Amino acid sequence: MDGPSKRLARALFAAVLVLAAGAVASSYATAEPNVARTHGSLADAAESAPGATGVAAPENAPGGVTAPDDARLTDAGGSPDGAASAADGPALVDPAEHDHDDLTVVGTQGFYASDEQAELVAFDRSGEVAYYEDDYRVYFDVDPVEGKPYTVEYLAAEHRDGEACATVSTERCTYNVFERVNMTTGETRTVYGELTPKIYSGRWHDVDRINDTHVAVADILRDSVRVVNATTDETVYEWNASSYFDPDAGGAAGDWTHINDVEVLADGRLMVSVRNMDRVVFVEPGEGVDANWTLGEEDNYDILYEQHNPDYIPPERGGPAITVADSENNRVLEYQRVDPETGEATTAADGEWRRSWGWRDSRVQWPRDADRLPNDNTLVVDTHGDRVAEVAPNGSVVWAVTVGMPYDVERLGTGDESAGGHSMRSIRDERGTTAGGSGSRSGVGVPLFQPAGHDADAGAAPPAGRITHPDRGPVETVWVALKELTPSLLVNGMLYAAPSWVRFTDLAFGALAALTALTWAGTELYWSRYAPVASLRARLRRARDH
Repeated sequence: MDGPSKRLARALFAAVLVLAAGAVASSYATAEPNVARTHGSLADAAESAPGATGVAAPENAPGGVTAPDDARLTDAGGSPDGAASAADGPALVDPAEHDHDDLTVVGTQGFYASDEQAELVAFDRSGEVAYYEDDYRVYFDVDPVEGKPYTVEYLAAEHRDGEACATVSTERCTYNVFERVNMTTGETRTVYGELTPKIYSGRWHDVDRINDTHVAVADILRDSVRVVNATTDETVYEWNASSYFDPDAGGAAGDWTHINDVEVLADGRLMVSVRNMDRVVFVEPGEGVDANWTLGEEDNYDILYEQHNPDYIPPERGGPAITVADSENNRVLEYQRVDPETGEATTAADGEWRRSWGWRDSRVQWPRDADRLPNDNTLVVDTHGDRVAEVAPNGSVVWAVTVGMPYDVERLGTGDESAGGHSMRSIRDERGTTAGGSGSRSGVGVPLFQPAGHDADAGAAPPAGRITHPDRGPVETVWVALKELTPSLLVNGMLYAAPSWVRFTDLAFGALAALTALTWAGTELYWSRYAPVASLRARLRRARDH
């Protein structure tokens, strides 16, 4: 290669490196800090760079199981969970300033290998923080309490070790607690709490209230769903996954099923998300799983891929239908149960689930909740996109707020799991469809993405089965396609451990920079006087000649 050609190649390599590094630096510089920086236990911490947050810890377990005075509570990083908060208690809701029905409450998971603070936070429609607390190591499920405005119940956890774990006979353990808090007064009451003998796979992700005294627990450690009398701590019913699933299916020992959600339906059935089996099952207490109603198949990732938080829409609101966060596919879906012959909604045993709606954009990464609101929009948790977004039926984001690693979200005034929402079939029948045809009854064989169009009706719904985002342009289309090509488990694992400001685009630009640097280094070596390829060829020729 001649001199000018080498100079041109070097200039191209340098340009790619500069652009990739600039994109990552821009993401870092413009990242929004965790809410804890201004409202929580990190508020008085030393000033840090954009996107940096930190980890704080709870003071003590509020009831249920009490740790001995000499017990030491620690988080995963080894810092004392008993460290005092730098904040003067939680930020409380002022009813004179914040209408109950306009508040969106979010439970966030925080990062364990990174720098994110877990928190329970309520936002108003302007994105202003109306309530804030960060007493626990992690927050998962959050639900409004019927008949009690500004009151929510949430599932949280803290890590313990030493003698605090003596009752479960392990060196380290987790205290799982289901609590109720009045966000106007900060008054908190423990509903139910229990120690589990593990830290990560042992944490519960969901508890659903049945009545004033009983709750349903999605017990990850026991691979079961339990109905517990919270006043007596007695388990009155338990369905174990081992009674239905093949032991060779699912995940590894210690986190076999990862049952991450349970919803008690009006007819008494339990809808259960069995994440590691890629399935949502319906359990009839005393009878077991109704196999005819199962949504998903083992390792059939076209249907679901390690889903979270399915929500049931009953027949009276256009169902049976399920909205679900299809987490490892980086999309939100709805499935409608229909008669396989007529395509009409049915509750019959011979019905089948068909995809009826879907949404994704270039930012969404590992979504883990999707609630259909009474206004026909869908409230979405975008965990690694660090946001909560309200999405219209046509896919437009009509409201969003940035919050670090959210897990579960509820809009107050809409009931538990946003109980007033209708199925997309019902919405479509009322509003009509966007441009592009009627789609397919089965939701299979239709285009995966709806192209942008100036004639799209913002109030309409996309054709059945189509995964949509009407604002998509060429750049967004490229990013979505790139996500399709990358292994989501690997990407999400990297984002889980990366600093909180890092997103999928940063990983992609970082990979591009690394690949460019390696290619440049290899090219320079090839051009050098050592010429390893030419040298190897010469040695092979000499060996052949001899």
